Amino acid sequence: MPEYKHLSHALIILIGSVFILYIGRDLLIPFVFALFIWFLIKQIRISINRVAFIKRVFPEWLKNIVSFLVILLMINFVINIVYANFLKLSNSIDVYMAKVDDIIGKINETFNIDVMNSLYLHYEDYNMSSFILSLFNYSTGLVGTIFIIVVYAIFILLEESTFKTKLEKLLPQAEAYEEQFNLIKKIEYAVSKYLGLKTLICLMTSVLSYFALILIGVDFPVFWAFLIFILNYIPIIGSYVATFLPVSFALLQFGSFPPAIFVLLSVGTIQLVIGNFIDPRIMGNNVNLSPLVIIFSLSFWGAVWGVIGMFLSVPLMIIVLIVFAKIPRFQPLAILMSRNGEI
Repeated sequence: MPEYKHLSHALIILIGSVFILYIGRDLLIPFVFALFIWFLIKQIRISINRVAFIKRVFPEWLKNIVSFLVILLMINFVINIVYANFLKLSNSIDVYMAKVDDIIGKINETFNIDVMNSLYLHYEDYNMSSFILSLFNYSTGLVGTIFIIVVYAIFILLEESTFKTKLEKLLPQAEAYEEQFNLIKKIEYAVSKYLGLKTLICLMTSVLSYFALILIGVDFPVFWAFLIFILNYIPIIGSYVATFLPVSFALLQFGSFPPAIFVLLSVGTIQLVIGNFIDPRIMGNNVNLSPLVIIFSLSFWGAVWGVIGMFLSVPLMIIVLIVFAKIPRFQPLAILMSRNGEI
């Protein structure tokens, strides 16, 4: 009977947590992003401190400012790319959509089917320009959210200097303090390292894809490279979507299959080689999560927080795994969640 009581309590807590995560997503998502920006700042600061002269001479607050400015410059760069390319794409989308009829004709002729004709009739009443414009308006609304994230990140950095003192006051017993402080440091290290290495892998993929798109002659190569960079943060399905989008656009741009096939082979090969050979070597054992858990977390966080949840799914599950590994009651779950049973 006590076992059922504990199970019911755990179930109620789980349902309540999911409900809070879903209802409070507009408040929680910017804060979580701010935390991850703080993790990135810490990773940049760690990299800066590897230079002995800088570590010895410059104070921590100055290194925080430099790291934060690097993040802000990256965000500004991203916003400018999205803004400029959405404008160009929305202004020239009619030119590309005019080639849809030719593409559909070639598909019908190649495969001897009439299905695409009916699809074309559906798209005749669809205004792609208005869709691009609404997507652009949505993206500009993200600027306010980005501002909130930046403000959160600034105050988290300010809070960092006094957090250790507060934790000591909260946990006066030395053993309890050390245990919790080490847990926080482990989470901080694991998430910071994951974000740093994942950013390096995504950047490598996007740069190589950019040169491939340049060689093929695909329009807006910077924009597609940026999308490839962002989408590769989504585990498993992100690389497929990042390959499908430029392939589809190449088909629209050139109105024929060979350039699209070249994009598929080049970008797809880059994704395949980096995802299957380089990524495991760089990441190593940093992501100690079972592939099944990664798939489940992708579905779970996608259902709770949408596409944003998919981006955050792996680092959030890393935190859950570390916390579960420290709680005896949840250690069996941590073992099941891990890649090889080692926690």
